[in-house]
Amino acid sequence: MKLAGAALPAFLSLLPTLTFASPLPTSISRRIPVSFLNDVLIFDSPSFQDPADPSQSIASVEAFVFLKQLDLSGLTGALADALDGLGISVGDDINTALERLKLFAAVGVPGITATVNVDGCSEAPGLSKTSLGDLGLTTSYVSLGNCASQAVNGAAQAALTVENDDFSSAKIFPSGPDGFGVISDIDDTIKISNVLDKIKLVQTTLFDDPTPVTGMPEVYASLAQSLNSPQFIYVSGSPYQLYPFLRDFVDTEFSASTGPIFLRNITLLNPANLIDAVAADGDATLDYKVNQITRIQQMYPKKSFLAIGDSTEKDPEVYAKVFNTFGGDFIRCIWIHVVDGADNGEDRFNAAFEGIPQEKIRLFTNDQIASLADVDVAGGQC
Repeated sequence: MKLAGAALPAFLSLLPTLTFASPLPTSISRRIPVSFLNDVLIFDSPSFQDPADPSQSIASVEAFVFLKQLDLSGLTGALADALDGLGISVGDDINTALERLKLFAAVGVPGITATVNVDGCSEAPGLSKTSLGDLGLTTSYVSLGNCASQAVNGAAQAALTVENDDFSSAKIFPSGPDGFGVISDIDDTIKISNVLDKIKLVQTTLFDDPTPVTGMPEVYASLAQSLNSPQFIYVSGSPYQLYPFLRDFVDTEFSASTGPIFLRNITLLNPANLIDAVAADGDATLDYKVNQITRIQQMYPKKSFLAIGDSTEKDPEVYAKVFNTFGGDFIRCIWIHVVDGADNGEDRFNAAFEGIPQEKIRLFTNDQIASLADVDVAGGQC
């Protein structure tokens, strides 16, 4: 089995600031394969042209290997106690919450590798071995070889499976080296989450059917057309354990603008901290998002991105920092959803966007969402 193509080391040398969850394994004979005792969650992944050989594709693949879950009774009690402390009575809805949060109780398995099969690609890569500190979560940059069936810029998405689909499947979203992309937050940008109200945040995250921010599915569908099938990448501060829930939401409500979802690696050893994990710390989220967008820039250094977020947490500061780091060729426009109850003061936005041309920034309220579809971003408007 071939871990990576010959061009992969050349690409990795271009990414000195990235940190990987674990090093690429140096000895295949020492690898422990996935077994029937484990489950594997593979995240939808972006792929991009190898800068050393445009005929070759490289993918950034994240996977979580964990013990099969047979008994969630311990999580049930901890979750019920935590919700009771917030004054939330769940009744029969506890099963919905358990389904969405069951990965918080998953026990990651270190020292595991998996073979990945990608439709239409000439190489079947192996994901790098997880280490003890990763608790089963790993990020690998792997060569897919020549992917003749993958058209760039969102078309012909490739299926990605582990060991003949015995465990998990996902999609790879290929995109060319130039053109446009969209970096988007999720909570209160495209999904009503009520981040500013802890009780409502818990309700919308654990129990309610997810609801899109009114008008945003239509705006994103319009962007998919006007920007010529851009690479959509969703960067959220939510924990990766919520990935199945959030992926289903994006696939269902934003079917015209699907793409990889990057989520935070938050490992909880105490189930009583589940609720706090949903409401992530603002400063930690800022650092996380900046790092993830830096990762995107290093995959697509010649693309121009529209960055869309909201004012509930740190999106203005995140996008401004990235703009000031990489310039206006990378972050073409910044759109911020101004959410009622957030810090929407002029002082905050002036400080966040200091030094950034005003024409690059658009602050919009709920009643202005529909008009976003008329903004000609490809033509230079923001």
